[in-house]
Amino acid sequence: MASDTKVDTAPLLFIAAQHMGLEPFWLIPNGLFGITTPHGERYINFARSPLNSHVSASLVRDKYAARAILARNHLPNIPYRLCRTIEDARQFLAVHRTIVVKPRSGSGSRDIHIVSQPSQLVGLTIAHYICEKYIPGTEMRYLLLNDEVIAVHHSEYGASVAADRTLQRISYAPQDWDPALVAMTRRIASAFGLHFAAVDFMIAENGHAYILEINSTPGLKWFHAPSSGPPVDAARLLLEAILVAGPTPPVM
Repeated sequence: MASDTKVDTAPLLFIAAQHMGLEPFWLIPNGLFGITTPHGERYINFARSPLNSHVSASLVRDKYAARAILARNHLPNIPYRLCRTIEDARQFLAVHRTIVVKPRSGSGSRDIHIVSQPSQLVGLTIAHYICEKYIPGTEMRYLLLNDEVIAVHHSEYGASVAADRTLQRISYAPQDWDPALVAMTRRIASAFGLHFAAVDFMIAENGHAYILEINSTPGLKWFHAPSSGPPVDAARLLLEAILVAGPTPPVM
């Protein structure tokens, strides 16, 4: 199912379930819904993807933990620091000149600051944030499902990081995907034990690719309705994978 209309992820999954004859029904509007299978009812809560374990999801949700794991696996990390004090952040800023200060646990580009002057650090409870070097370039997103990349697009929104920024997502056909980034996406997912994830890369002006972020519950609307380029029916592919995986085992 592809559409020019931007629909949030939970309704996209619900519509896909309807098209698949799974008789979905909402338990929490636009959040949690059930489906009917030969083995009984299953429940879909996209905020907690059943394909990823609780541990795997928590590792990428904590941005400092994610950076530490990337470093241990010798993957192309962005320089980072968990600053305990404003003075720590000032020192990091002095080295890198422009930095990104973002919540250690956060999503959706909320409460993210591009800092180029020490005065911009005033008022931040810096221990709640992670500091990263600011690297301008082209942001690419690779969507992975069960060790296979299923969609790729790049984001265009200039230097802004505001949640309400103008955003364009340009989808790429498979023949235009970067094989090196496809392989790296698979390696990253393996390192974290993720079966479903989006990996964001920042391609710097010199062509070097840095890992910008990893998301264990990426939104799907831009894959279904990109600004341009081929759409991907990611919701159906995800539901099919969930059904094949069977009931989610208890969290240990």
